[in-house]
Amino acid sequence: MSGSPSVSVIINNYNYAQFVGHAIDSLLSQSYGFLEVLVIDDGSTDNSREIISAYSDRIRAIFQPNGKQSAALNTGFAASKGEIILFLDADDYLL
Repeated sequence: MSGSPSVSVIINNYNYAQFVGHAIDSLLSQSYGFLEVLVIDDGSTDNSREIISAYSDRIRAIFQPNGKQSAALNTGFAASKGEIILFLDADDYLL
């Protein structure tokens, strides 16, 4: 895979504790070797933070006060390092 572009996948999350783990797991199970997973929690009031934190060093987690979806996506974009950016909602997943 020499020369393959790096990919950053940004998951935006707000109170989707029941889904966010599945979204993260779907990314971590990908076989593509140059994948960065960022999860931006936008001030969730459920137990999303605990679920996201359980992934520790396998993802990059950013916790911010609620600023709505566009703020979370902008935060993720600014923090990403990939040549290709993919946005994934917390209630979605990749096969």
